[in-house]
Amino acid sequence: MIRGRLVADGGVEDDRSAESVVAGPGAAADARRCGCAGKTPLDRVVLPARERVASALEGTSVRLGPDSDAAVLDSGVAPAEVERAVEGVALGDERPAVPFDGDADGRQVVTLACAFVGDDFADPDRLGDALATAYAGLDGPEVTIGKGHAVQIPDIDGGFLWLEHLRATEPTGSTDETHSTDAGARGVAANLDAVHAFPDLPPPEQARIAALNACNDVYASGATADRIIRPVVAAPADARPSPGRVTDWFRAGLPADATVLSGSVLTHEGESWVLGASVVAGGRTSRDEPSLPTDCDVLVTRPLGGLAAFALGTLSGDSGLRALGRDRLGRDALPVAAALAACRPDPKEPFDPARHVARVTDVSGEGIAGVGRLAARDGRSLRLDRLPLHDAVASTTADRWAIPDATVETNGPFAVIATPSALARVTERLRDVAGANPVRIGTLDRADEPILDATGADLSRFVEAAARWPRAGDAR
Repeated sequence: MIRGRLVADGGVEDDRSAESVVAGPGAAADARRCGCAGKTPLDRVVLPARERVASALEGTSVRLGPDSDAAVLDSGVAPAEVERAVEGVALGDERPAVPFDGDADGRQVVTLACAFVGDDFADPDRLGDALATAYAGLDGPEVTIGKGHAVQIPDIDGGFLWLEHLRATEPTGSTDETHSTDAGARGVAANLDAVHAFPDLPPPEQARIAALNACNDVYASGATADRIIRPVVAAPADARPSPGRVTDWFRAGLPADATVLSGSVLTHEGESWVLGASVVAGGRTSRDEPSLPTDCDVLVTRPLGGLAAFALGTLSGDSGLRALGRDRLGRDALPVAAALAACRPDPKEPFDPARHVARVTDVSGEGIAGVGRLAARDGRSLRLDRLPLHDAVASTTADRWAIPDATVETNGPFAVIATPSALARVTERLRDVAGANPVRIGTLDRADEPILDATGADLSRFVEAAARWPRAGDAR
């Protein structure tokens, strides 16, 4: 059972000397369930639960935002001009308070939410009902659940919901557009993400991977400037670190230009550690996505397989494979994201399909399947022509496979959807970015399925869902 215990913003329990001498997050971590590999399934649980939540919230002032990488706040503010309030409730037992005492003053309230749940909540009806009950407690001001996230902790029963409420510190439109250090920044994006701990990595490195994984989603929305990060850690009750210790881990692991706020610590009765972060950043963000052009190709910014390499290397004792994965997991994708953001239209500029990217998404918990789902939102299908796995991962024997989907990533590459001419511009910009190795993976067709397999290979060795992907014909 998750205990109803939350310490946020440093709380009153910042005495590091009071901590027990216990193993850190990597001591008991499972390589088969590290990173994004142990999240609550999106297609079977989270997405059906969303539909249930949306229906239950009708008649309240609370609504679900778009199913996208990050939440986009009102334009005209900078990340430092967003005030934040944290709360935690036990799912099924408690309701959160109305954010900011209900006094929104006409300002937009965006709430990020992460559900830490046991396997008993891996059911769309039960999870949906519990989330709907909790979200309904926010009824009062206009509240948008900007990003909902769920991660399973296998050795507990019950669940706990962590929320962070965001709103501009001034009425919308009253700020000028020169606050951000990024001359192209005109808006703010926010995201919340959490991952299972990695075996035998020191806490600052665990914190770095978890936070950068959360950053990738705001990067995908075009927000690359002025990152403000709040650590969130769910730890076993007998190994609870103080909020100050958690904050130290993240400050030690992250780039010096990232602002790290005081962390939030949750405790539970299991053995698993989960590390995450909420992120607010500024950039060329927009709530309105353009329609996908008729002629679109898809590329990823580097071959897939970073998480798989780390997990397989750990399980097999292959130090080279593990080191490859470790390097990929800890890379800050900011330089790549900045190059992609430069290929987005300025907020006052119309979308030009010949020059601008139409969609960017983080290839993370869903892997390639997430790109297909993104295309399906516009009635399109990803015709997958190649699956660019890293050579060292692709050559690993299938019967040694440790995680269900080789394309599931943590802090992974970006997938970019655009016309061939716009992708040529992207490729040119990425040419001088270290670590960027853009690879075209397919094109968009009009079909009934999110993904059509045109690779001619047996992808089931690497992709759990591949057996359900129809084979594409030769004709487009």
